[in-house]
Amino acid sequence: MRIEADSRTFVVMAALNIAGFDYEPDGQPLSPARVELRKDLAKVDPEIKGKLAAFYKSHRRPGIDEATDAERYAALSLMMTAPPGFTVYQAPDRALPDDLKPLLDFAPLVREFYLASGVRELIPKYTRIQDVYVAAYRRPIGQLIYQVLEYFHTRPETVVSMKPLLVTSETESKKKVQRATVVARNRSRQMYIIPDPLSAMNAAIVRGDILNQKEDLLLRRVGDDYIVVVGPSRMLTLDPVREALIRFVLDPVIERKLKFALQYKNDLVKLEAAVPTASKEYSASVYLMIRESLAQAAEARFRRIRAGAGGSYSEDDATFDLAQAYLRGACLSFHFYESLVGFEKVGIGLEDSFEQMLETVKWDREALRARETEAVVARVAEKRAKAAKTPAPTDASLAPIVRKILLSDDLIRRRQFFEAKPILEEVLAAEPNNARALYGMAQVMTNTPSTVEQDPKGDENDKIQAQHDRLETAIKLYRKAIANASRDGESWLIQWSHVYLGRIFDFEEFRADALAEYEKAIALGRIDNGAYNEALEGKERPFGQKQ
Repeated sequence: MRIEADSRTFVVMAALNIAGFDYEPDGQPLSPARVELRKDLAKVDPEIKGKLAAFYKSHRRPGIDEATDAERYAALSLMMTAPPGFTVYQAPDRALPDDLKPLLDFAPLVREFYLASGVRELIPKYTRIQDVYVAAYRRPIGQLIYQVLEYFHTRPETVVSMKPLLVTSETESKKKVQRATVVARNRSRQMYIIPDPLSAMNAAIVRGDILNQKEDLLLRRVGDDYIVVVGPSRMLTLDPVREALIRFVLDPVIERKLKFALQYKNDLVKLEAAVPTASKEYSASVYLMIRESLAQAAEARFRRIRAGAGGSYSEDDATFDLAQAYLRGACLSFHFYESLVGFEKVGIGLEDSFEQMLETVKWDREALRARETEAVVARVAEKRAKAAKTPAPTDASLAPIVRKILLSDDLIRRRQFFEAKPILEEVLAAEPNNARALYGMAQVMTNTPSTVEQDPKGDENDKIQAQHDRLETAIKLYRKAIANASRDGESWLIQWSHVYLGRIFDFEEFRADALAEYEKAIALGRIDNGAYNEALEGKERPFGQKQ
């Protein structure tokens, strides 16, 4: 998996912004990077700008919101060669996805824009912005990889062995004896996570149907690359990464089990026929129907596990999402969801469980799922519709604040606490109750001894008092961060704050207080990017104490 900036995506999305793409959800102001880009490219040749605008306007798809429609251009950028070429390679046996075919003529416009607009001089500047997101995502995505692989009890397959190729040739002797050579072949598989600060807030795309032109296309096929492009956001956008990672893990397993699955083809076709809303692509592919059913089920299970017994993602929410997948054509979503509940208790690998999952399908029951869940779907749809009407914050100061928090997070990860402190002070001056900034400042205070503590000639009592005062300040900051954090979106922060509080109390030899904090962290359960295991370790023995 690669988490990195990509100049192709930057240039294409810069061209799109100049062409008139200025959508932001809920009427929010443009993100800081998009505002800055407009300043940097204010003097673009009007003729080039006109060509881009005309193309963008003429290729807008009716009935599709602008952010979703624009995501196609980000996907297309990854099928292009590196600057200045921006050519899209089209192999005879690899058809372009249908939604990207109409955009092919955008490539020469991007090339013209790149050569004449001055955008190429801006690449280093905006790569630095992308790199801030790269640094912020790296550790959480690493944890996410571990969680997904641990759940399926498997390992990622980055190389797929293909059937060897037999190459024959004739000798130059008079007898013309043919010689056969066996050529081993392998396919490489990769995931790419690419931040796109020029997209709309919270935008994200997951594509497994294109091949990234960044790599040699030899001996790779559609489905070997998974690409996730994430736009700017106030919180890390991890759900799309998990969706792609689940499919990346499932694909080779299902590919190997396809022969076994095909014995149920007639049952699957009959089940699909009973769902009139099912997409034709599902009906035409046993592989896709099974893969998407299992992937959707796994996604719902991950959300339920993360939410826990009292979380915001309930069984009703899972039923609603499974029903939507079912109606699209992933008609075994409910069955796989129930199978995964049992799978979680057994602890064996997916490879060993897959055939049993298919063997236990009750086909008559699956045909009734849509009818059985109608009441729940209606109830959740009403609840989500009401929630969608809740106005989102539109304060223009929020976007720069998020950027500062991401920068401070990166500095803290690199243990550059002195550099992070003034940035966090700026955020807290504007938003005294910002949980992320409070949490960051607590980490800074915990890890930066005062000048009194560092004075080699200082009085020991003064040093002890200064250390106590500093840690007391950190404790107050962690408590305030917990009080102001969102229980839905920042539960990881709450859990880590309790663990860090426990560690401070352990350091001060207040073991009872430390245990109370570890218990609070454990009570939150396993959370994405959380500190559940660290809380268990702290409960077992005081922090810093060796086994």
